[in-house]
Amino acid sequence: MRHPEPAKSPLFDQLEQALSQDGLPQEYFDWGNQLLRRLDKPVQVMVIGQAGSGKSAVVNMMLGQSVISRHGGTPIIEVCYGPEDSVEFETRDGKTNRHPGTLAKTPSVPDTVRVRQELPDTQLLNHSFVEVSLSGSAEQRHNTLQRAARHADVILWCSENFGPDEQQLWAEVPDEKKDHSFLVLTMADRQLMRGTLTDLLAGLESFAAEEFLGVYPLATVQAITAQTAGRTVNTALWQSSGGEQLARDVLKQVDLGRASDVDQAEMLVRQFAPKTPHQQWQPAAAAPKPDPAPQNTPTDDLLHTALDLLQGRANQMLAEADDDANADEILASCMDTVKDLSKTLLASQSTSPQVQAALDAAQDGEELLILFQLERGEDAAVDAVTLLLQLKREIADDLAL
Repeated sequence: MRHPEPAKSPLFDQLEQALSQDGLPQEYFDWGNQLLRRLDKPVQVMVIGQAGSGKSAVVNMMLGQSVISRHGGTPIIEVCYGPEDSVEFETRDGKTNRHPGTLAKTPSVPDTVRVRQELPDTQLLNHSFVEVSLSGSAEQRHNTLQRAARHADVILWCSENFGPDEQQLWAEVPDEKKDHSFLVLTMADRQLMRGTLTDLLAGLESFAAEEFLGVYPLATVQAITAQTAGRTVNTALWQSSGGEQLARDVLKQVDLGRASDVDQAEMLVRQFAPKTPHQQWQPAAAAPKPDPAPQNTPTDDLLHTALDLLQGRANQMLAEADDDANADEILASCMDTVKDLSKTLLASQSTSPQVQAALDAAQDGEELLILFQLERGEDAAVDAVTLLLQLKREIADDLAL
């Protein structure tokens, strides 16, 4: 199928140059190539579920318009950026049929195996949606889910009640994918009317707490109506339907994922990109400085101290990379950094909400790093460095407020 050519950022080119250097350690080369693949495409939000689970309605809700409708038997529907509304059908024989407009207003094409919906919606430059329908035998559903999970950056599992069969399917998804996944109960309004929603949520609580970022009861029809029925969004209905919370948290995951990719790429570029006397590495994007600059508060000073600690340790780890530091040393350094960050914030005895949020994040980070140390290996070390970068970004965001 034809894919729009994405606009590559300067950071992408800088990373390509860094990876072209002779003598680059293999683990950094592999890591960098993985980042290139991620930076070269929008963040993929996979909307997965069995037939009739409300996947298309969730995609429409996230888009804020009715774009796709039920197309029975179509296993994959991708919604991405394009210069105009257009639909492309790929059939079983490999042929493609392209039509103007949206899938909701376009007749089905027999033997379709994949649909690509393009929209001139700029939010889709940053992330795309892929609806995946699970059907067939248990083995077929398992294989489809595993393939989808491999390509997913964020997963929305859509279900009416997430019963034992679905739980068994989901249990086999890799843990690193579950860390960016949401359970969406798409027919919460029906459950509420039947008086069964409270018991359903209570029954799913323990399983979902381990397997998803959260459970999101969603009155999908009301959520779509809140956005499309009038000239402006019906904020009360949008909130009460559960749509506002789900959309906000999904987009936050999208932003966190892309920010993490950029941070990691910048680290590699800073360390390995070729430099000339007239060329220095520049960050991918620099936030404009406010004018005039406000005077720092004690909270600002403390958060700046925390940022300096994280940046200093990051620079130290980059220097150690030249000396072939192994994964265990990187993990130990990350753990020491987060412990020192917690001590710094605790010693201040500050009751500022920003400082408390940073402290909570640092303490949560300690728990995650314990797990990374148990896992060991290069993947665990990469996850640990990513955690530090995320802590740094969250503190910087608090300072910007």
